[in-house]
Amino acid sequence: MSAMLGPIHHWIYRKIEAQEMLNRQIVTVAKENGWEEQALDKPLESFYREELPPLEEVIDLSNIHAWLSSSISDIETRYAELVTGLLVNHPERLKTMEEICFRFGQEYAIPAGATIEEAFQEIQSLFLDGMPCDRAIRIMENNGSVISFQRVLDLHTEYWRAVQGDSENYYALRKRIVEGMLSESGYRLNTVGDGIYELYFSVA
Repeated sequence: MSAMLGPIHHWIYRKIEAQEMLNRQIVTVAKENGWEEQALDKPLESFYREELPPLEEVIDLSNIHAWLSSSISDIETRYAELVTGLLVNHPERLKTMEEICFRFGQEYAIPAGATIEEAFQEIQSLFLDGMPCDRAIRIMENNGSVISFQRVLDLHTEYWRAVQGDSENYYALRKRIVEGMLSESGYRLNTVGDGIYELYFSVA
C-alpha cells in the first residue's frame, strides 16, 4: 500500500498533523482560561483530532491528491473557525494566541548553525500553503546569506472569509510561529513588501 505513496505525501500529512497540534494547544489554553464558546457552534474538542492515524490507513489511494486537498481544507477551516470564534467580542485574546503560537514555533526550533537553506526548508515544512502543485511560494533570490521569497498565492484568506473571520489574524499568528522557530537560530524573517519576505542571519 505505502508503495503508492511518496515522501511528498507524508510531508504534507506531517503539516496537517502540526496544524492539528496547534489547534489542540489553543483549545487547551481556552479551557484553562474559561473562554466561553458561545460564538462557536460546536464543542472545543471538535476543532482538533487528538492523534492522526498513519497515512497509509486513512488515505484514499484511488485519489491521493483529492484526499490530501480535502484534508488541508478541513484543518484550515477548523483553524479559522476556532480562532475567529474565540475572538468574537474578545479581540484581546489574540495576544494570548500569539504567545501560544510562539511557544508552538519553539517546539520546531531551528538550531544554531543551520544553513539558511535548512532554515527556509524547515519553515516551508511546517506551514500548509496548499499542495506543492499550487506553487504558492516562489524564491526570488538566494545568494547564500539572504533568501528572498514571495507569496504568489494567498491560499488561506478564503477559509477565514468563509467563517466571517479576518485573515490578518492568520498572518499575525503565523509570524509568531516563525519567530518561535527562528528564536535559537540567529535568523530573522522580515516582510519587505506585499507578500514578499527576506530570510537572513542577524548578528544582533
